[in-house]
Amino acid sequence: MKRTIYFLGALLFCLMIFRGSALFALDTWEIKDHRGAPCLFCNGKAITPLWFWQWEPMEADIKAMAGQKIDLFSFFGSIGHYENPYWREDGSFNMDYQDKHIRNLLDWAPSARFFPRIFANAPNWWEIAHPEEQIQFHNGIKANTWGTKKDSAKFNRESFASQKALAENGVYFRKAIRHLIDTYDSHLMGIHVTHGPSGENFSWDAYLTHHPKMFPTSAGDLSEPMRQAFIKYLKKKYKGDLALLRKAFADPDLTFDSVQIPNRAKRLELVDGAWRDPARSRLVPDYFECQNEITVDMLDFYCKIVKQESNNKLPTLVFYGYTQDENWPLECDQRAVSKIYQRSSVDMFSAPHTYYRRGLGEDGLVRQYFSSAALHGKLFVDEGDDQTHLEMLKPRPDHRCHARNLDQSKAFLYREFGNMVTQGTGLWYMDLGKGWFRDRDLIDCVGRMKKWADVSMNHSRKRCSEVALISAPESEYYLGYRRTPANEISYGLYHDQLGDFFRTGAPFDWYLIDDLDAVKKGNYKVCVFLDCFFLSDQQRKQIADLKADKRTLVWFYAPGYAAEHDLSLKRMEDLAGFHFQKNPVGVLQSTLNDGKIFGVPKTQNAVFTVLPEKGVRKRTEGIGDLKGKITAAERKFDNWTSFFCAVPALPREELIRIYKNAGVHLYAESDDVVSASESWLMIHTRSAGIKKFQLREKYRKITEITEEKFTAKNTDHFEIDLPQYSTSVFLMEK
Repeated sequence: MKRTIYFLGALLFCLMIFRGSALFALDTWEIKDHRGAPCLFCNGKAITPLWFWQWEPMEADIKAMAGQKIDLFSFFGSIGHYENPYWREDGSFNMDYQDKHIRNLLDWAPSARFFPRIFANAPNWWEIAHPEEQIQFHNGIKANTWGTKKDSAKFNRESFASQKALAENGVYFRKAIRHLIDTYDSHLMGIHVTHGPSGENFSWDAYLTHHPKMFPTSAGDLSEPMRQAFIKYLKKKYKGDLALLRKAFADPDLTFDSVQIPNRAKRLELVDGAWRDPARSRLVPDYFECQNEITVDMLDFYCKIVKQESNNKLPTLVFYGYTQDENWPLECDQRAVSKIYQRSSVDMFSAPHTYYRRGLGEDGLVRQYFSSAALHGKLFVDEGDDQTHLEMLKPRPDHRCHARNLDQSKAFLYREFGNMVTQGTGLWYMDLGKGWFRDRDLIDCVGRMKKWADVSMNHSRKRCSEVALISAPESEYYLGYRRTPANEISYGLYHDQLGDFFRTGAPFDWYLIDDLDAVKKGNYKVCVFLDCFFLSDQQRKQIADLKADKRTLVWFYAPGYAAEHDLSLKRMEDLAGFHFQKNPVGVLQSTLNDGKIFGVPKTQNAVFTVLPEKGVRKRTEGIGDLKGKITAAERKFDNWTSFFCAVPALPREELIRIYKNAGVHLYAESDDVVSASESWLMIHTRSAGIKKFQLREKYRKITEITEEKFTAKNTDHFEIDLPQYSTSVFLMEK
């Protein structure tokens, strides 16, 4: 017996030593500031945050990229995981699928470091076995009863609120992380934690967004796990006070335990055809608050496992915070961005840049509130999934491919790189099509970007913007559904309006409303409140502090109209400094004083126009039902200026006029996409011709790095002749 105990003790000691040695061999990766922006560090050394991604490592591409000194890699798509879950139905654990491809990577690039996507959703067999844990939709439609048999397999999905799924699947996710650490130690540089459709952490409702019977919403998640999570959320929010709950929900008989998830009919109840009125009930806004926080809690749960198993040596990355520019139901959005920025378990965020303006001559918006992310020490990594022209050589090419030749492919790749260095973010070049980079010139292009990305680490990565763009993602809890007259404004602002900001010649920083203190401390001459329809009392006080120093504040649609307990036109008037008229309906288009029509040709319910009075300068007026009414106006106060616009998209010409009056520096005035930081300048051209640049200060040397050509020296201005639909990126050295 003693011998057995001794043997088991020795075995346990050896296992502890083995595990300790694996952790000792594991490099320490972390996110810290480097020259003014978050950056990836390994054992205290700053590492260029640029890597290459494929569904699965492929020999030709890995060797080609390694030959260009790309040594960071990421991989694994959703289909491979769904077909090869590491938690098997017989209870076994198996990562043969992942191991096979990781071994291939290390055979082809022995010095590679990798950042694998590890899926955290429960395997399909588990979800089928636990229907009570599945997400539930409107009219009793379950995720596994719609579509073809093939479709059904992917619709058996657990509720994000399922505690059973977290507890049981978490055991095997932990085993997966442990396996990767023990097997690959110093080659492992972090874990990309993924869940939900395509691993992007938005709701399973996304699978039903185009179902005609579900429009405008499939109304998930009506499951019992979500109801229990909602009850828990409400008890915390209302501090267990039943009187507060009943008052908020306008229901004298309600108890915490009797609370139900708002059904589709409740979610469609609106006042003035557009708004959910919290004075009538907070049921729906509170549910959406809860639903978004549940996703954050779920990601936090799995990211903490990575931290625990790696002894905080591995950073985590998640997709989150970018779905607001998708024209789909609110249930699919990721709006608890401020909350997830505060979670220490999550280090990095990613998103594919916008799918709506990524063509030639467009901006390819980085979809993240990147200034707030940086403020909270989070590194954003752009998913560079622009398709190269090689996609067009396939028998059935993807219709979303915008590149038709090599030069256009390079223009997109350089634009991705330009956004990276001017915005102080990371980037992975993505081969989503298994062969997008199999061209010598494209490989050389990526190699050149890697070379200059390394150079960028020796220069300032600080922003130098004088325009702050401010968003309040929670505002949409109070508006109706997109793609209906209840809410055409949100998509117009996130799509059409943002496109105009990129073509003013002035860079902007993008913050969340919760970070107004940082905005006040910054050198911002113009503050744009993009979608700040809901504001707390504290946020209103912070905005009042911005009304100083000759600053201009720009408002869209309905600033501050919604608050925790009611909707208020007067509150909106006090905030913006105008008197408003609420119109039942209007087209989201207007005419400038010169007669030019701008905006979005969509009908919106409840449109606010400015009433004429002394001191109000009309800038635009409406058309159709709003003809003759002021849709944009300006008003100067003693120490600040207010500008209101009822509709998107206020043209770049008007934005430039606002900027100039406020003293904002413009790097260029041509109608091109321009981005800049202290050390970098990018232009993506919409037209051919001479492009003139005026810099903020004199630079010793300016180099155009896509062609590696010296451009100018000892100057604060220069000009260059560029073709249409090209990208140029300039390193500016002091």
